[in-house]
Amino acid sequence: MVPLLKCLQRCDLYDSGRRSKSAADDRVVLPLVDRGLDLERMVRDSLALEIPSEWEIVHEKLPISKKNHVVTPYQQMVSGIEKFLRQSGMLLTEELRSDIPKNWERHGDLIMFATCFQGPFWKQWGDEIWFLISKILSCKKLALKGNVISNEYRTPRVSMLLGQDGWVEHVDNGIRYTYDVTKCMFSSGNVTEKLRVASFCCENETVVDLYAGIGYFTLPYLVHSRARFVHACEWNPDAAAALRRNLSLNKVEERCMIHFGDNREHCPKDIADRVNLGLIPSSEPGWEMACAALKKCSGGILHIHSNVESKEIKVEYNENYDEACSECRNLNDCDSSKQRGEKPCDDGRHPCSRNGARDEEYSRESERAATKKRWREWSAEVSTNIRLILERIHTSQQWKTNSLHIEHVKSYAPHVDHLVLDLDCRPV
Repeated sequence: MVPLLKCLQRCDLYDSGRRSKSAADDRVVLPLVDRGLDLERMVRDSLALEIPSEWEIVHEKLPISKKNHVVTPYQQMVSGIEKFLRQSGMLLTEELRSDIPKNWERHGDLIMFATCFQGPFWKQWGDEIWFLISKILSCKKLALKGNVISNEYRTPRVSMLLGQDGWVEHVDNGIRYTYDVTKCMFSSGNVTEKLRVASFCCENETVVDLYAGIGYFTLPYLVHSRARFVHACEWNPDAAAALRRNLSLNKVEERCMIHFGDNREHCPKDIADRVNLGLIPSSEPGWEMACAALKKCSGGILHIHSNVESKEIKVEYNENYDEACSECRNLNDCDSSKQRGEKPCDDGRHPCSRNGARDEEYSRESERAATKKRWREWSAEVSTNIRLILERIHTSQQWKTNSLHIEHVKSYAPHVDHLVLDLDCRPV
């Protein structure tokens, strides 16, 4: 049965949209794609090597598979809009259908669309069409997202389709965040780093969050890491307003002070056991303030965010067999090749790489190794620069910096990675 099914699937003859069923005499009826008069010949050809003892083509209507019974939210929305227009004596044209979104973001009770409902047609219905869509998608508010405004705050360009305001509430790892989507962005892509921060043990520590925003990292430090006190620096008035609400929502406002304004002027000094520098593409503008914020008598840890670019590398195989052997991912294969007396190929490739798949795997492993090497180089550069800054600020002391960990948060593009360096900084 299984080989037969695989043969039909391999030849695109099996209809996965319908269910098979049992028949008399222990036989099974399998659904096939209708190929017209050539169907029998195509089935016979596909089963050339796996011919069952007895088979025949019958014409029978089989039930639709369970997965095809599932109606997606997008399908529900199209169906609802189509019915709405039909009641008004109109048709849902292909042009209008193409303007209906297939995916969206959910922020609490608000759904945010992007690049859709662009035509003037949708505006003529007022709130009526938006109420319909909100009911289908089980939300109270609808918004349309555009490009981020290129200002110093990177304000989102969001227009409300339904709802009085853009304030929403989002729960992430047990922390309640509220913010206005028309004025602030919620960085959902940093979830792994927020979870990592939440796992820190910061009891009896004072933390400075140099770029606090609405509290992406400030709140995990307070709620989960149990920091004794957090100084949150933020210069965007809308983000600061949301942060103030979030501190109150999570009942931690007594353990946090918001330093509103440019952190170059308002960041506290000689106070922190730990400083978070959560700014990308580079947090370098805040390095000097972060160093000044550390306790001069004992130092502390800096969590330095940056987008790090690693150039694309061209992998070349080493002509020396023994050197290639030490680089190979699978040492057993290398040893067996050596025992068999194999030598490098004429084109200089390692014997293990003669197989195309293994050749590709070797290339991927080499590229990963080169990327991590670049990360270590970046870490060493940052470590040196931070030490020099600390010694310039504190002229009477020498400092030692030590890389504790490099965290890969996410990749933005090929060869561009968001990293966080945990750097231990101590006076000698």
